[in-house]
Amino acid sequence: MSNSLKPDATDATHSPPNTPELERLRRVWETLGRDDPLWAVLSHRDKRGRRWDLDEFLATGSLEVDAQLAVLSARGYPRGRALALDFGCGAGRLTRALAAHFERAIGVDVSSTMVETARRLNADVANVEFRRNASARIEGIADASVDFVFSHITLQHIPADLAAGYVDEFFRILAPGGVAAFQFVDSHDDSLRGRLFGVASNRWLNPLRRILWRSRDVFEMHALAERRLHALLAWRPQLRLLDAIDDGAAGPGWRGRRWIVANDEAAPVRVDRTGYALYADPRDEHIGAPLLAGAAHDPHVLAVLQERLREGDVMLDVGANIGAIALPAASLVGPRGRVIAVEPIAANRVLLARAAQYAGFRQVEVVAAAAADHDGEIVLRTHPSTSNSATPPASGERLAAPEGASVRVRARALDGLFADLARLDLVKIDVEGMEPFVLRGMAGLLRRFRPAVLTEFHPWAIERATGTSPEDYLAGLFALHAVAEVLHRDGTRERCTDPAAVMAAWRRVNDAAGLAGRVHLDLLFAG
Repeated sequence: MSNSLKPDATDATHSPPNTPELERLRRVWETLGRDDPLWAVLSHRDKRGRRWDLDEFLATGSLEVDAQLAVLSARGYPRGRALALDFGCGAGRLTRALAAHFERAIGVDVSSTMVETARRLNADVANVEFRRNASARIEGIADASVDFVFSHITLQHIPADLAAGYVDEFFRILAPGGVAAFQFVDSHDDSLRGRLFGVASNRWLNPLRRILWRSRDVFEMHALAERRLHALLAWRPQLRLLDAIDDGAAGPGWRGRRWIVANDEAAPVRVDRTGYALYADPRDEHIGAPLLAGAAHDPHVLAVLQERLREGDVMLDVGANIGAIALPAASLVGPRGRVIAVEPIAANRVLLARAAQYAGFRQVEVVAAAAADHDGEIVLRTHPSTSNSATPPASGERLAAPEGASVRVRARALDGLFADLARLDLVKIDVEGMEPFVLRGMAGLLRRFRPAVLTEFHPWAIERATGTSPEDYLAGLFALHAVAEVLHRDGTRERCTDPAAVMAAWRRVNDAAGLAGRVHLDLLFAG
């Protein structure tokens, strides 16, 4: 067995907290977006004073995007065309152009006045969305979910520490097979104008800009040293710098640069379902590969969701994996409902969050933790060929194999985590034998709401993971609901009123399979 023990994390973040500099940046661009938004985006001398023709302005965005994507397509990027992000979208000229190439395009900007203009000018484009993002992070965008990140003539106006944090955010959200293209200013050049910029700070240049532009608020120029970006890139071995080229968009006096960064990780495959999609790893032999082969995931469990969940309901999915239950549940509870997906393994959470984002399911909340009877940490075994995980004592041959790894994950008792929950209609628990600990950690929620409980029942794993007898686990559930249904995989159901009847059903299923107790049951406890 491998002795490696590592934290379960996909990245290291370097984004700074919100700062007074960010607030000042927001204030300046609120003013610029209100006074002359198109000129603030493209500051051509003859266009100042709202002289841009709108069609001409938008055409510049199409030219830039079409040219950049033509270059990238020749190199095989991006491999997916689901989502593009325009960082520093301004009036939305690039976002609009991206929407012609991607299923969905999102533009983000620090300025609400710019976002309002972008929404107004692009109201005729169905697959664009504009968001105000007055944060040092790119909020609301899932990890590894964006196929194309594009930013042009934006980072050069952002103080260096903030800009470096945003570049690290580009790296965070870049999907496998995706590519980021972004322009920035590395330093001043050797021209007379450039040497002036090198010795005169924005503090001295801004009064001159105010006089020239006849404006109280003016945008500034900020250099971002290229070496800082190399340091950020080194944290993410899955990313590769395809190109670093000179870019003259910043104008004379500046050494502008454009980086093209690709994510070379194997891309998950999208599996479309009615109303949503899942993202599956072909190497995942337990869930991903069957989904890609056309199999439905646990149709006997999905049938229970169809029967019990209604618009506005709240479901807690404990051990959510890649979202094969959470996503259909979200489609049933709708935008007024809530699905809380608790999942300890980072790779699974990435796929789950990406699927929720693709479907537009803001009702899905992903919690990075292993549900337990205490707050702290636990160790889980993982393996490259499966999305499943288990505690070391409950690991089967695959998870215990040398190719597997031990990861340390956060553990949370759900009573404390969701003390303010207003309702709870259904709980699904599938945690490879840890179910008794989950029950103890949410005893208060169960007493308060008496939700229906869908649970995997695997005596072999329960005994090894928790030292609890399977009969005691069942007794706790029967104290909540007097009747259990065994959900057989052929769609039939078996009614049980005590632990002995459930145990008898489990033995029959295992005897028929000839697998010596290694087959689990799925149970529904409901009033």
